[in-house]
Amino acid sequence: MRLFLRAICLIGLLAPAAKAEDLPEWRIGTVAPNGDAGMLYMGSRGGFGTAFGVDMKMVPLKGDPLLLKAMLAGELEAYIGGPPSPMVAASRGADVKIVGCGWNKQTYRFWANASAPKITDLRGKVLGVSTPGSAPDIFMRAALNAVGIAPNEVQFVAAGMPPDLISATANGVIAGTATPAEYEVRAGRMGLHAVANSEEVTPLSPNRCYFVPGATVSAHPDRVARFLAAEMAAYEWSIAHREPTIALTRLIIHAPADAPEPIAGYDNPIRLDVLDLTFEPPMEKLRWLAGALGAGGQMKPGFDPAGMVNLGPLKMARQMKAEMGAKASAGTAAA
Repeated sequence: MRLFLRAICLIGLLAPAAKAEDLPEWRIGTVAPNGDAGMLYMGSRGGFGTAFGVDMKMVPLKGDPLLLKAMLAGELEAYIGGPPSPMVAASRGADVKIVGCGWNKQTYRFWANASAPKITDLRGKVLGVSTPGSAPDIFMRAALNAVGIAPNEVQFVAAGMPPDLISATANGVIAGTATPAEYEVRAGRMGLHAVANSEEVTPLSPNRCYFVPGATVSAHPDRVARFLAAEMAAYEWSIAHREPTIALTRLIIHAPADAPEPIAGYDNPIRLDVLDLTFEPPMEKLRWLAGALGAGGQMKPGFDPAGMVNLGPLKMARQMKAEMGAKASAGTAAA
């Protein structure tokens, strides 16, 4: 923990004289923090938001559908999450824009207990999800569809967050569930086995993008850009500083020293080449997802997500980061 605090002190030297309370507040919604929380929260906790002139506040909520509703209701300036819910909403006329995407590959595992040695054995059983319509839910449905199991041949129930889902599966309350890959050690220790993984089932599905109301992009493109620049700088720093980032994860999720999720949550995205530090929205993958949602009946076929994408703030953010880059490197070296 001392290593993390020392690292944050180094980052603090990069911040301008302005205090956070003097900057425009930027409330960012996220799903409940997991093993990758250090990277996800580094922009706000590490002082990068302040360095780029925006007061970033992380607001964890349960699931992408709730995050989307909160943002459209004006309770959040932005949120970081999976594209399915906002894509469906945009196809129905909602004012939501994609301004960047940093996690362009899913890393989910579909777990089952001894009652289902193979994924085909899940037909007729009860499966758990954290939130209906979430990215893990869609991954599970795609995995089942790949082996010929229709949605009406299983029962989906909301059963809590990943640790709860794993416990419920191990205890036989449900037969299977999906979680981020960092929970594989916990799942294995509890006797579960993976019947599918997202790298094979949904290789073209993007995992995490940045969503902002279109009205906000139009009214405050500079604030959106500062937010994105802070995020890009924070991820770049996190990738270069493994131990303090893992320490921040342990702090945020209150993980004991021997919990494996903070380590796996850091190492897996890098090992699986998930992160894209350019934040460029992957149009091929977004169009694939739109097609999958249309084919699955979640929205009308033919929707083109290109209309959701606004690259103006991202271009500004890249310039801001480039201008700050030399100062940031010098500040770190001097510290």
